[in-house]
Amino acid sequence: MEHVFAVMLVWLLAAAWIFLLVSWAITGEVSAAEAALGSTVALLLALASAQRAFPQVVPFSLATLGGGAIALPLLRAYLNRAAHAQMDAELIERACLAYEFDPKNYGALINLAEVCYKNGLLEQAVHHLACAIQQSPIMAANEKRRLRMWQDELQHRPKQGYTPCLHCGARAAVGAVRCSRCGHLLLPLLVQGRWVPRRLAHAAVKVWAIAVAAGALSLFWREQLMGLSALVAILTTLGATLGLIVWVVRKS
Repeated sequence: MEHVFAVMLVWLLAAAWIFLLVSWAITGEVSAAEAALGSTVALLLALASAQRAFPQVVPFSLATLGGGAIALPLLRAYLNRAAHAQMDAELIERACLAYEFDPKNYGALINLAEVCYKNGLLEQAVHHLACAIQQSPIMAANEKRRLRMWQDELQHRPKQGYTPCLHCGARAAVGAVRCSRCGHLLLPLLVQGRWVPRRLAHAAVKVWAIAVAAGALSLFWREQLMGLSALVAILTTLGATLGLIVWVVRKS
């Protein structure tokens, strides 16, 4: 009876996996190939559990699908935040270019300040907002109140006193928008640089599928082979799996 209940739970988790992956493929959050790969692995685990294809298949399937059911929503939330960071990076890049074209551009300074504050770059946000207020002190009543709030917040945070360049490692002034050493814009890299590229995060589905297949195959070798033969087969499987995962990550 316990086995039947465990198998039913495996099928329920597999169905949830397939539903989520198909839904995300429809909305474009994962590719059709990634959805098909993940769904196939989930279905194979459910079938293997029902037929007791190898020892410990049910606990293995429960751990794999259960862990994935927790990781998938986290991955989705991460990808959404990364997408927002990408949009912020594009917005701040346009603001930087507008500021370079005209350092007195009030709108560009406000955009720089707002995006910097949103992404935790408080020193830069305070600097650019103060510069914006200097350009238009009469129109900036709301900005003055916001500046005082940000300055109070900055007093309770450790200050760097510079803007780091994530491209070459140089330290620029807090108000700088471009690195004097390498010539790259500073702020877009700071906004986007803390996030793993979306294409690399998408590789997590493929890596998961490869790891599951390797785990199942290792359990199969352990049951079918004996002694040194089993050890060699398992080590070969794990080595090939590691190489395949590295290849997938690099390709991504």
